[in-house]
Amino acid sequence: MLCPYLPQMSRFNLCGRIKLRPAEHLVIIVFLSESVMAFAWEPTGNKFAFIHGESPRISVSFYSIRAGKVELMKTLERRQANHLFWSPAGQFIVLAGLRNMNGVLEFVDASDVTVMANTEHFMATDVEWDPTGRYVVSAVSWWGHKVDNAYWIWSFQGRLLLKQPQERFCQLQWRPRPQCLLSAEELKGLKKNMKKYTEQFESVDRLRQSNVSSEQIEKRKTLMAEFKKYREEKEEELEHYKSRRIALRGGVDTDVLYEEEIDEEVVEFLLKVEEKVLDE
Repeated sequence: MLCPYLPQMSRFNLCGRIKLRPAEHLVIIVFLSESVMAFAWEPTGNKFAFIHGESPRISVSFYSIRAGKVELMKTLERRQANHLFWSPAGQFIVLAGLRNMNGVLEFVDASDVTVMANTEHFMATDVEWDPTGRYVVSAVSWWGHKVDNAYWIWSFQGRLLLKQPQERFCQLQWRPRPQCLLSAEELKGLKKNMKKYTEQFESVDRLRQSNVSSEQIEKRKTLMAEFKKYREEKEEELEHYKSRRIALRGGVDTDVLYEEEIDEEVVEFLLKVEEKVLDE
């Protein structure tokens, strides 16, 4: 699938190629009334997004392609963005306002075009997804700015996980993800039987959790038994020396000297009154 942009005509030409014969090309044209700043395909899905307009009225539009038709999903208006960064796994995208836009970062779930987080890494010059699509790095490179050089690590949902200042920091690159050891058929079977595997793993997790809980319960029971034993020993010792205490205190039993009867009093307050009209 190709998407050449023709700025003089403000339109996209979406070319879907099935075979190499020119007659079998499918061309879909999307006309725009504004200039386009950035365009990006979803790596693993059927969506694309682009930034259009001019400051301060910059918008980001999301489209999907189904059965040869291009459909507008949603347009996010008045955004501070000049770059688009899709997750390698698809679905999630970061709208970034780098360099002169002060590092505004907007994390979007493109499945329904909802904004998960709106944040900022001031003066950010670079954004880089990790190969799994779980983490994102924003960075202030020494090549772009000579001060506040650092890299920050975010979750795919836009939650800040780490701030790492680094003097004269220039570039960060993720290690490439190793190739999967499973064949295509094994992956297909795994996805097909995912429910069965999920139940197995959940049962193992419950068993481990129950083992931990039973160990904690046994530990608490042991501590309670030791405490009760200690208390009984001290109560017996207290009773054993009671006669000697009374004799030393002139025949007065001080154990019951300050015992008082406790009366319980209940006070009620009116908190709220509701009136409801019932239909006859």
